[in-house]
Amino acid sequence: MRYPATRRVRRIAQGAAATALVAAGVTGPSPVGASAAAAADCATVSVISARGTWEPQDGSWLLKPMGDQILQRFPQGTYTELAYPAQTPFDDSAPVGVGNLISTLNAEAARCPDQRYVLLGYSQGAGVVGDALAAPSARIWGRDKGTVSAAASSRIAAIVLFGDIRFKAGEPYNVGTFEPGKESGNPPPRPAGALSAYASRIQDYCVKNDFVCQGTGDFIAHLEYFVNGMPSQGVAFAVSKLQGGAPRQSGSASPAMH
Repeated sequence: MRYPATRRVRRIAQGAAATALVAAGVTGPSPVGASAAAAADCATVSVISARGTWEPQDGSWLLKPMGDQILQRFPQGTYTELAYPAQTPFDDSAPVGVGNLISTLNAEAARCPDQRYVLLGYSQGAGVVGDALAAPSARIWGRDKGTVSAAASSRIAAIVLFGDIRFKAGEPYNVGTFEPGKESGNPPPRPAGALSAYASRIQDYCVKNDFVCQGTGDFIAHLEYFVNGMPSQGVAFAVSKLQGGAPRQSGSASPAMH
């Protein structure tokens, strides 16, 4: 079933298109690693988001509200938006994000060994998160950026992705109304099992007709995450993992429309 386009979704589409025209002239804050290293105290929870293509560096339209909701439950936590271009071509933009995320997690885990992490990603940002966590041989971006340390990996509580540009069909952590067997097309999906070490900690959301995670479809479907209730499900999943875990969703789901 194809989701109907709502006025809100069309406004988002118009805003995304307008942002694309001016994004090349927008500059963001200093890299996340620099601000984290300057912090005097460690947080209980660090939420790090990797935004979608053409979203603003400061204030992801999809992920910032999720970070705020998570921190309502963990007020001693922090929310940071990963510094990377979030532009096209992906081969210039995504490797920067992969490198910044790996270096940030490793530095923070060494400095704050009790700090836990929630990683959020949308569209290109979901691909950045996935490639950062995968072995270099399973990446298409940032193969020379090193790997997430064992200390950092063990402190990642939850990973929530939407419209994943490297969505792989058949993974146990896939959630949504996607068509079974369909996956991202260009760039290609990640190899099967590339994120198996994190399988119990991931929710990878994809909806039918999302041209990014399904390979075919349309742009409007790629924006349904803003209105279909999946971010709320992702917040609940992350909170449950931070609190010690709970039964996880998998397979096809029918999110409530708002």
